[in-house]
This record gives sequence, structure tokens and C-alpha cells, in this order.
Amino acid sequence: MAGLDFIALGLLVLLLLPVVVIDLRESRIPNLCNLALGVVGLAQALVRSPTLQTLGFTVGAGVVTFLLLAGTAWLMQKIDRHARIGWGDLKFLTAASLWVGVQGSLIVLVLASVAALAATLALAPWRGVKWREMRPFGPALAFGLLVVTVTVFIRGAPGV
Repeated sequence: MAGLDFIALGLLVLLLLPVVVIDLRESRIPNLCNLALGVVGLAQALVRSPTLQTLGFTVGAGVVTFLLLAGTAWLMQKIDRHARIGWGDLKFLTAASLWVGVQGSLIVLVLASVAALAATLALAPWRGVKWREMRPFGPALAFGLLVVTVTVFIRGAPGV
């Protein structure tokens, strides 16, 4: 990893901390946190490769991710009215795609889902398991984005 990668990771951690804390306290991810995450993700992509093509691909990744996940959320609601993805989570994944691309943001979602399930099962002896209970997903999303971003930076690729 280059020096720029360490700076970007440091900024990412600073941006993820309020996401985790606020989501744990208030069960929401503020728009300002998602906006900051997206703007810094776009900026780091442009610093790595300052071209119009990078701008187009990065913004395009955000649009495709949003449309894909919003469509999935809509379909989930049609199949089961209790199933849902929070809009803050959806906007977080859209902002994450500016860091790691469309594929990377979907990997973030999978990692976050596995981490959230593992945490739920680990806490089950003390809290019990209520499968329909809404829980803050921001900490798991932050974990997933950090893992995928580190992986991308180690591989030296601009996105997954």
C-alpha cells in the first residue's frame, strides 16, 4: 500500500466512526455522514486517477448501486411487507460504491450481513433472537467497507 492509501484509510476510519456511534445510539445513519463518505470516496478516486473517465465510472457506480439496491428494496417490500432495508443503509452502500465500485459495495453488503448475523448469534444467549427485530446495521456496514477497501488498496486496484 502506498502512502496515499494510508491517508485514505485514515480518512475512511474517521468517517466511519460517527456512522457506527450514531447508528448504535439512534438507529439511523445521517445523510451528512453518507454525503461526507461519498464526497471523500469520489475525491480519493480522482486523486488516484484524475480523469473524466474516472469521474464518470465512479459516479456511474454510485448511480448503478443506488438503482440496484432501491429496486431490490422495492421488490423485497412487494414479496414481504415486513422485509426492508433502511434508506440510510442504502445511501451508505451508494456512498461505499464511490470507494470500491458496484461489485465492492455488494461485497460490503454480504460481509455486513454475515457480520450482523454472527453478532446476533453471539449475543443470542443474553438477548434472545427476534428475527424481525430491527437492529442497527451501520456498524456491520462500516466493518464491511473497511475490509473491502483495505483489500482493494492491498491489491492496488482502483475498485473491485
